[in-house]
Amino acid sequence: MPIIKGWKFPIDINKKTGRIETVCDNETVKQSVNMILKTQIMERKVVSFYGSELRSFMFGIVDSNYISSFKKSIKTAIEKWEDHVKTIKIGVRAAGGPVSRVEAEVEYTTDISPEIERVTKRISMSDTK
Repeated sequence: MPIIKGWKFPIDINKKTGRIETVCDNETVKQSVNMILKTQIMERKVVSFYGSELRSFMFGIVDSNYISSFKKSIKTAIEKWEDHVKTIKIGVRAAGGPVSRVEAEVEYTTDISPEIERVTKRISMSDTK
């Protein structure tokens, strides 16, 4: 029996039943974490503080302070909006050049299953020099 159940994203209709497709347990949490990281704070009108501040990191100078703030922003958003995540580990890779790229890999466990789940978020920006 699933502990949590939610709509599958992108939303799709099951051809046989005519019902909205759903996901359960850790897959629901994984979709939630992805939505949190993809949604900029103030983007939603009803729950305006839902999401993260990751887009605000575009065009920043990638240094140790940037990476530390980037990791903290991810951790804070997930802890605030996803109650089922219990442990979080965030790794960040940064590549310079004409287009800088910052990639965060988020590993977490949930209170549903001890399996480690992974979500990757990339931010690319043009070099402003």
